[in-house]
Amino acid sequence: MESLAAGFLSIGLKQGDRVLVAGSNHSQVMLCALACSRAGLVFSLANPNYSSSYSLKRALELGEFQCIVCFRAHQFEADHLNNLLLEISPELMRSRKGQLKSELLPKLTHVILAEEDHKHAGTFTLSEVFLKSSKDKVAKLPDYSKWSSHKLACLQFTLGTTGAPKLIALSHYQMLNGARAVAAAFGINDQHVLACALPIFRIAIFNLVCLSPFLTECRIVFPDATPLPKNLFSSVSKYRCTTLLSNGAALRLLLKISQTQRVKLSALENILLIGDRVSKEVLKLIKMQAENVKIIAVGYLLTETGSIPLMGDQNSDFTRNVGKAIAGYEAHLIPLDGSENQVETGKLGKLLIRVYYGSTFMGYAPDTKGKEKWVDTGDIARMDENGAIEVVASEEDLIYDKNNCLVEHWNLERLLNQNDLIKGVQVVSRGRGQPVTAVCVARSTQFHAAKLKDELKSMCRSHHFVAPDVFAFVDDFPRVHTKIQKFRIRAMLESGQIAVF
Repeated sequence: MESLAAGFLSIGLKQGDRVLVAGSNHSQVMLCALACSRAGLVFSLANPNYSSSYSLKRALELGEFQCIVCFRAHQFEADHLNNLLLEISPELMRSRKGQLKSELLPKLTHVILAEEDHKHAGTFTLSEVFLKSSKDKVAKLPDYSKWSSHKLACLQFTLGTTGAPKLIALSHYQMLNGARAVAAAFGINDQHVLACALPIFRIAIFNLVCLSPFLTECRIVFPDATPLPKNLFSSVSKYRCTTLLSNGAALRLLLKISQTQRVKLSALENILLIGDRVSKEVLKLIKMQAENVKIIAVGYLLTETGSIPLMGDQNSDFTRNVGKAIAGYEAHLIPLDGSENQVETGKLGKLLIRVYYGSTFMGYAPDTKGKEKWVDTGDIARMDENGAIEVVASEEDLIYDKNNCLVEHWNLERLLNQNDLIKGVQVVSRGRGQPVTAVCVARSTQFHAAKLKDELKSMCRSHHFVAPDVFAFVDDFPRVHTKIQKFRIRAMLESGQIAVF
């Protein structure tokens, strides 16, 4: 790690420069991030599967990155990221290594390719950067004992489920203490072997998985470079993994596949499921195929804290709640109308989370000098008498009818999703007082839209729900990773890409 850190500085990068590491679950992605921190650089982790040169350009512009490290994008060909960079900056073909002068990306000077078999003009390979190091250069690395633990360590993109991704500023203090708090809450220790089936380009996952070995002496296993590893269960068996980190949707799919193969996961003792509510089906599958699991926990991931500040154990209602604030964090609800009144137990409010004790929220780039202690999560939630939190919707997705009354669309979605003729439904509105629209994905391609609409409206009436004003049918929902992007559904309705009736 220190050799790579010295290599980064040897190719012309300077302390404080920003490095975008675009890669999935690969040990060298972890090494790059740690090496950046050791060299005094600011790193950012990103999904390498950029769909277009526009999205990559926006990321590089927003973060004002001086360097990008490109790992293989598994959904595309090996040279995918380099090809996108050439679309943005054809000057790369004529540039000397470390001296890129791009008209569209004036800050970007260094391009590093992790794929050693693919060498291109104007780019370093990762092994070249390693070889730029020496014992003398390692000895001259910055003295980190003189740094403030509150200095900027990482700039991390939000997921982008409710709008364009934003860039969050995190300090060394927040990342290390956040990882320590989550490890302590879940009881990770030196006896644990942790299998990671979630992408480490999510910073909260990176902090837990990649920093816990230094904090607790546990071991980690990356079953595959892709976030949904095909050989997850063979890795769990081979390395006798005691702990699995996944999410409800992914684990359900993986367990159903392994069920057909009659795989038993006898080594597993603990499962931590992040992000989604856990269905009863998943809990049943866990009991069938991992009979030795003693602890199942759920967690709420928040990029703004770089951690999993809310967690729940077996005493929680997994199918509804995401847990309560762990040690080091606080959760609080404020009224939807912005007043200073108290939110009563069981009532809806805006969810605020206090960043780790002793630190402040540094803000969203380009302004990273924030002093606030509370983060507005953008989620609407309710809290029970024990402090357990149920997240019901994003604030951006709230629907108000013509009488300015809140439409509890999440309950409507829950009801309609029980219909066997549809795979999924998202209830949206283009604005206050606009028609409430149920956008549905039918289970079969051979369906009669008018009849299905009538059946869904009848279902609402029989359960005493007000039916949506209009319906629409699509092949699938727009997503980022597995998360549905309602803001894009609204935009498609606005532009007429989705027809309603």
